[in-house]
Amino acid sequence: MPSISAALHDLLGSQELTVEQALTRHFTDDYRQSTNGDWTDRAAFAQQVTQLRGFLERIDIEVKSELTEGSSYAERHIITVTQRDGGVGAQEVFLFGRIAADGRFASLEELTRQLPAA
Repeated sequence: MPSISAALHDLLGSQELTVEQALTRHFTDDYRQSTNGDWTDRAAFAQQVTQLRGFLERIDIEVKSELTEGSSYAERHIITVTQRDGGVGAQEVFLFGRIAADGRFASLEELTRQLPAA
């Protein structure tokens, strides 16, 4: 079963994989993502991930719920990021996705909300 948690760990928490290797492992070539209504393609997503990698020290993902049925995927998680400067932030993410026949994510639509600092 595909997992956004595994994908995020590979994209943002792994130094063993390049961004492109992580993308290829978890996302189709024509992948698209909507975050709070703003759509991006795979190239723009790769650029965002590359920038994030530059200032993130650590990520923690707490999956609250996850469901796969056929090619449909739904998940809710809390992601906490620690920046290299020591800053910490957290978001709750609600997402729905479509899984390609090869088991990778073809698209994700997510809504996010900032959580108060702990």
